[in-house]
This record gives sequence, C-alpha cells and structure tokens, in this order.
Amino acid sequence: MKNQYVDAHNINHNEVYDFIFIGLGASNSLIILSLLKQGCLKDKKVAVIEAACKTINDKTYCFWASPNDSIVKDLSPIITHYYKTINVNQSVLQNIELQPYCYIRSIDLYNHTLEASNKAQITIYREAVNKITCENEIYSVHTTFTKYQTKYIFDSRPPTIKLLKKNDIYLHQSFYGLQIKLEKDVFQEHSFEMMNFNVEQNNFTQFVYILPFSSREALVELTRFGAEKIDLNYAKGILDKLIYENYGDYEILTHESGCIPMTTFINEPNKYPHILNTGASANLIKPSSGYAFKNMFAFAQLLTKRIEEGNYNQFNKIYPEYKKRFKFYDKLLLIILLYWPNQGKNVFTRLYKKQSVATIFLFLDEKTSLYQEIKIFASLPIIPFIKALILFLKKENWLRYIYAFLSVIIYFIAASFSSSVALYTSYFILVAGFLVVGIPHGALDYMLVNDKSNSLFQFVLKYLAILALYFILWHYFSLFSLIVFVIYSSFHFGESEIEETGLTVSSFGTYIKAFFMGSSILLFIICAHFEESMNIISSISVISFTDNKNIDFNIYALCIAAISFIYILLQSIISKTYAFLGVIFILLIGIKVPLFFAFGLYFIFQHSYNAWGHLQIGLQLNSASLYKKALPFTLGALFIFVAIVIINSNFILSLDRFYAYVFIFLACISLPHFLLMHLFYKTKIS
Repeated sequence: MKNQYVDAHNINHNEVYDFIFIGLGASNSLIILSLLKQGCLKDKKVAVIEAACKTINDKTYCFWASPNDSIVKDLSPIITHYYKTINVNQSVLQNIELQPYCYIRSIDLYNHTLEASNKAQITIYREAVNKITCENEIYSVHTTFTKYQTKYIFDSRPPTIKLLKKNDIYLHQSFYGLQIKLEKDVFQEHSFEMMNFNVEQNNFTQFVYILPFSSREALVELTRFGAEKIDLNYAKGILDKLIYENYGDYEILTHESGCIPMTTFINEPNKYPHILNTGASANLIKPSSGYAFKNMFAFAQLLTKRIEEGNYNQFNKIYPEYKKRFKFYDKLLLIILLYWPNQGKNVFTRLYKKQSVATIFLFLDEKTSLYQEIKIFASLPIIPFIKALILFLKKENWLRYIYAFLSVIIYFIAASFSSSVALYTSYFILVAGFLVVGIPHGALDYMLVNDKSNSLFQFVLKYLAILALYFILWHYFSLFSLIVFVIYSSFHFGESEIEETGLTVSSFGTYIKAFFMGSSILLFIICAHFEESMNIISSISVISFTDNKNIDFNIYALCIAAISFIYILLQSIISKTYAFLGVIFILLIGIKVPLFFAFGLYFIFQHSYNAWGHLQIGLQLNSASLYKKALPFTLGALFIFVAIVIINSNFILSLDRFYAYVFIFLACISLPHFLLMHLFYKTKIS
C-alpha cells in the first residue's frame, strides 16, 4: 500500500475528482466496496480524505443474515465468526443456523477497504476536513493544508444533533467491552449470549453480551440504554465482578468502548445537491436498537444501483425507504427507555421469552407483517406502552384530536337527551377550550412587539383603539367589515397551518398558498353549515340569501365545500406531511354539529393549539410561563366581551344575534392579533 498515500503539499490543485469520500468508517467503506464490485469506479478519479490511520480494533460489527444473502457473500473474507445458536437472557439455547449471527472487526473492514482501494488506485489523503464550498457545481473540500475539487461527495462526518422539536428524543447506547482469555475451557465457540440482564440496572436498562471466539476467549460487553453514557470505570467494575464470579481468573487481551445514538432526530439531506450524507448522518441507525450495519450495506447497494444506471437525480436525497409504522414502534420504546428506564428490563425479557429469536430478527429488520407485530406487542407488558402511547400522542400534538373527537361524541350523547342539554354541553366545551388556549394564545400579543420604545400601557391603548375602531366599523359598515375579516382571517389561519409544516410564509407564492389554505378552511365550515351561516350573516348585515327563491344556494354551497376540501386534501398529499391531516379530521367531525361548535373545534383544537406551540418555540417559554404572562390579558378580553354583551343586551333578541356578537367580538380582537402574529412568524420562527 506504499503508493496509496499522497503528500498533501504535492497536490495538483487543478485536478477535479469524480468522487471524494470524507471519512472511511463503516458506511463509506461499504459504499466503496460495493461500487468497486460493480465496476462503477472504473475510469473514475476517486479520493478518500480520512485523518485517522487506524491500527487497532475499536469497534465490533454484528448482524444476522442468511448464508445466501449478499451481505454474507460479499463480506465473507472478513467475517471471522458465525454464531449458530443463541442464548437470550440466560434462557434455553435457540438454533439460528438459518440466519447466523455474523461478527466483523472494524479493523478488518478498514484494512479490507484499504486493500481494495489500493488495487483500484484510489488515493487516501490523511487530513481533516474543515469546510466545503461550491462554485459552478464544482465542490472544494478544504483541509488544513490544501483543497480538493470534486463533482460528488460522500460525507460520513457525524451529524450535529440539535433537538429543536419538543417531540424529539435522544438516548445513548453506550458500551464497554473486554476481550478476555480464561485459564480453562468455558465458552461454546459458535454460541453467543445476548441481552443478559443479570446485572444491576442502576435506573437504566443495562445488559451484557458475550461473544466467544474460542473455548477460552470471548468479548464480554456491558451495554446501557439511557440518557447518560456509561462510566467506563463503573462498567469495568461490573464486568470484572461478573467475569470473576462466573469464570474465575482472566486475562484482558484488549478492550473497546463507544456510544451509538438512539434518537428520533432526523438529519436533513445535505443542502448541496451533489453531497450525500452517509452513515449516522443518513439516518441509517435504527433508533430503538442501535443496529446500523445491515442498513448501511443496503444503502450502499441502493446507491451503487443508482450510479450504475447513471442516475444522479437528487443525489443528496438518496435514502432507503422505511416502513413508517416502525418509526412509531421505535418512538414508543424510546419513550419508555427515557421516562421509565426501569421498565426496559421487563419489556425486553418478556419480548425474548414470548417470541422466537427468528421472529425478533425479522421484526428488527422491519420485515414482519402487521399481524406478527400485533402478536409481538400483545406479548409485551401493556401498561408501559399505553403510557408511552399517551405521551407520544401528546408530543406529536395528536392528543388534541382525541379530545376534539370526544367533544363531538359527548355532544351527540347530550343531544340524545334533548337539544337544550346538547346546547349547554357545547357551550361548556367551547368556553373551556377558549379559556385554556383560545383566548390565552392571543393574550400574549404584547410579547410579540419588537419595538420596545413604547410602554406596555401605550401598547394596550393602541390595541384597544384598533379594536374599538373595528367594532364601530362593524356597526356602520358591516358588509365591508365582514369582507375585511374574511381576507385577513383566511391569511392568518393559512399562515398558521403552513408554519405547522415547518415552512415559513415569506415569498409571494407562500402568501398566496396561505390565503388559499385559510380561505378553504373557512369556506368549508361556512358552506357545510350554509343555512346557519346565512342566518348569522343576515343578522350582521343587510345581505339575505333567502329572498331569491329561484336560486338554490345550497347546491352552490355544497360545491364550494367540496372544492375547498379537495384543495386541502391535495395540499396534504403535495406537502408529504401529516400536518394538514389534522385540519381534515377536525373539519370532517364538525360537519354534523352546529356551526358555532364546528368553528370552535377548528379554532381551539387546531388553530389556537398550533399557535400556542409556535409561541412556546419562538418565545422559548413553557406552557406554565406563558399562562402566567397571558392571565391579565385573558381576564381583560373576557371583561371586554361581557361589557359588549351588557351594552348591547337590548339588541340581542335571538340566539343568531348572540352568535353574531360573539363573532364580531372575535373578529375585533383578532385583527391586531393577526398583524402581530404575522410579524412574529417572520422574525421568530423564520
């Protein structure tokens, strides 16, 4: 390999490589081996930039696979051990000959890749990468000494994990292992022990792996799933006690340690179209187990196929497709391990006791059927998973949809007794919702002002002045006021929905999209309750849709509602997110309830709830702090509403008229709120 390394000071700076690999870890090694096998690097200029020159084994790669699988055939030269029986948590031995557990030392993979690279005349530069720049689709990889130019980059540098979302989870799978040699024959060379929980848990989930290499030699490793990494001195003490008590005196041949992230965090594709993240940065580590090697191999094969076909479209977004339900399973387990770590031992013990290892291997490979998965979860302790599910729904903002659905169910149960019971039930639900989140999210408007030159008193005066002027406008120019309300509320509702998808309304196109989204929501609610809507509008303005008997406005309303619904559905499909599914659900469950209740469901459980979450992130305050800051202005808003009702009590002669005043009140307080929230989204979220 003497010609493999190049002095960084003697570089042809005008040379442009076809491919540059940053790092020579497992993922990039597997990609290089796969590309070489298929001849994809023939006549290509390729370089690897790897600062470390590895000489010792520091990691272990294990996986289960059939002897006929590509991963076994391709890597057979460096698979040093095959385990054909398994003992899980000191239970009965199980035969896994059809899918043996394969063992590879990291140093062997590294040297194997170096040897193959040397034969293919791939140059290795021993430098650290400082930054990457791009000009005219040519990428420059800057190191301490020089820069290297290339067309495509495979970047295996670890991701910078920033848990910005409140539903993100991050745990460590930390481990410390000793390769030992005993004085007598103890181990079965082709049988290994997995997840032995017969060690102290220390308020974590801790277990031991034993991988024998001969009758006297083995790797004994302590692993911890937890929020804190395992202390190496602590781990060594645990292993020393376990080994001595079970096997007697021993000699330490070598040791290994490391930490694998167990996280729901999703690293975004590289911002450059010709740079592909690999390894952990490509989200190839299974969150609930830490297994990644088979995913990396599958990723290498997928990538090789694309390059073999000359398909470089969206190069930075090449990723294997995973079944989304397994992400859900992973998150449930991570929630348990994070919040109730003492339950980990119970969950895994039950899993391996009730299910065969072959089934578990299929499950971890995400190849089980839904029926098999139901049987697996049915065998596990139910209480921790129910608690995790509730917390999951809360973290994912889905619990509110259960509350909304239950609110509708309660309304219909009340309606089975009498319409008056249903009416007061709906009032109670809406008042509770408005007090919990509806009004408080608007009562924080004073915190959204960037200009601090005005005092709080001046802010309140200006706020009330806008409110009062708009209220007067409603009395004298009701139709105009209604049109203004529809325009700004459509944009306001739509902007909030788009922000929920992770985008920001900043360009002309997103402004239009926000308006159409919000107007579709409003039009669906109005047109799905057309007669009620027209009665309220008639009580506000001089418009009447009932005078013209020759036109069936209900048909037009039905068409508008259908078009609005289809538009929202299409946006949900186009955006490829679940964000708009909540809107769709809220709108659908509100079809058969009265107009005021349907609008309240959307306003409380969708719009206000979303905005409250945005305020938490933007203002960097938790809910308790926000409620304290909102309380005085929440009480002020209630006082204004009661005052309006009392002052206009002589005019409120019907229920429709009462709803009209509620509507006007909401319209008045929402005008300054809309303006401030728009500025907030532009400055805080973006």
